[in-house]
Amino acid sequence: TWRVSVDGLALSVTAYDPPAPAAPALVLLHGIGSRAASFWPVIDRLAARFRVLAPDLRGHGESDKPAAGYLLPDYAADLTGLLAALDLERPRILGHSLGGLIALAWVADHPEEAATIALEDSALRGGPSTLPAFDGWLALSRLPVAEAAAVYAREHPDWSPEDCRRRAEAITGTASAVFLELREANRTDAPDRIPALAAIRSPVLLVRGDPALGSMVAPPDADRFAATLPNARVVHVPGAGHALHRDRPEAFVEAVMPFLLGR
Repeated sequence: TWRVSVDGLALSVTAYDPPAPAAPALVLLHGIGSRAASFWPVIDRLAARFRVLAPDLRGHGESDKPAAGYLLPDYAADLTGLLAALDLERPRILGHSLGGLIALAWVADHPEEAATIALEDSALRGGPSTLPAFDGWLALSRLPVAEAAAVYAREHPDWSPEDCRRRAEAITGTASAVFLELREANRTDAPDRIPALAAIRSPVLLVRGDPALGSMVAPPDADRFAATLPNARVVHVPGAGHALHRDRPEAFVEAVMPFLLGR
């Protein structure tokens, strides 16, 4: 792990040993209230094929936590700087939830520059319906680690104590402004993010779960997404909710690996 300076902001980046000197690089972008370590259920499989680079987003984990600057353009600017610092001209990017929205915001301004963009259950519209989720995340982030871990244990009885504590450490280590700024942005607006993506020419994959299990992607939106972007495809992983890489790690890797390898 090392710290990369991006326009005066220090981002913590975890790099995994590449399986071969010529292995392609893959940038992992985690979700809101999380950190790079959240990809642990699939990291061994990904690191067996790629040179994996996983930053903590601003306001998260071990990265700097400025007082403000937590909207999608801010994160996308960080990604631009990070890619330049890492000398990645044709990036492969895998983003979960907020991480996927950051990748979309970046590729919308660089429509032909990505080798591949894989989105893991990134919501294609926002608005007031998302406010309860922000309120829940904010409340959890303000708890002591042990109390947050107990909440996760009650909500997810299938999680191990280690997983509950890992998740609790991540969300309680997240700056409150991360949730507050995006909550405010969604308070009165319900943006349909799909039409603005029509110019993207890079290959984009959206992997979604089941709404009944917590997926934040509505199937009709996924269909419009696939129809709007010229090089997009959508894969549904049944039996998974919002965090597919945790709910069904093997199925998730089987869905994204061929795409990320360009097959």
